[in-house]
Amino acid sequence: MKKHIFTAVLISGLVCSSLASCTLETYESTTPRSANWSVSPPTNAPDNNNAQAADTQQAPANNNDQQVQQQAAAPAQQAPQSQQTPQAPEGTQAQTAAPAQQAPAVQPPKSDPPEVTASPAQQQQKAAANNYSEYVPIAKNIMNSLDVLDTIAGGSNVSIDGSDTIQDNGHTYSKVLDYRFSSINDVTSFVNTLVCGDLVYRYSGLYTGDTPTFKDFNGSLYYLNETRGCGFGYQGDPAIISASGGSFSFNVQIATGGGVKTFEVNAVNDGGTWKACSFNYT
Repeated sequence: MKKHIFTAVLISGLVCSSLASCTLETYESTTPRSANWSVSPPTNAPDNNNAQAADTQQAPANNNDQQVQQQAAAPAQQAPQSQQTPQAPEGTQAQTAAPAQQAPAVQPPKSDPPEVTASPAQQQQKAAANNYSEYVPIAKNIMNSLDVLDTIAGGSNVSIDGSDTIQDNGHTYSKVLDYRFSSINDVTSFVNTLVCGDLVYRYSGLYTGDTPTFKDFNGSLYYLNETRGCGFGYQGDPAIISASGGSFSFNVQIATGGGVKTFEVNAVNDGGTWKACSFNYT
């Protein structure tokens, strides 16, 4: 009986001591350096599984809070970037704005100006202003031809033999040695080559009339060797007044005994040759 009582007391003491103390530590590895010692938690310690579940439930909440905070902070962080738009220099902005300010000042005319018909005098001046350049060399040739013809009519510019002379009605004629003239026909052809129209009549005195400039004596041509006023003292280049088809007009300043005058010449294309047909002084 006592033996059973002792045994029961001993078993009760062992059970109580086991409940009041920790469980025996166990060794899970054979290597001392990698040993993993585990300690059994006390009876009143909180359940690790419940704690981990609570932490797992709080984690999404924390993550959600962080995402909300990041989304709220994102516009605030992006706002300065949107304000960092580069601005053009003030000088460039002024130049860019200038055309927009000037554009309204340009306005199309409300109506076309009326056409004005030029008077004949204005048309003539306009033609002169156009300066028909292709006629200028022709005009210069005509001026030279007229000057040559006029000096011959005036008693010079012909080669003669002063020792071989003939008296005719009080005038002295000298024998012609000029290669251009050997007969009256040569003189007539020369005049018609240089001029036409009214000027042919004007210079016909070279070979016709009571006292012609050239005259035949005994089959030889003689020249009236008497100096007379002749030639044109041109002052500058010709100015073309008008041109139409086979004719044109020009003028040039000349020096005369009465001062400088305007010498106006009308020319025509006679059989492919430009000739002076008339002239006058103004």
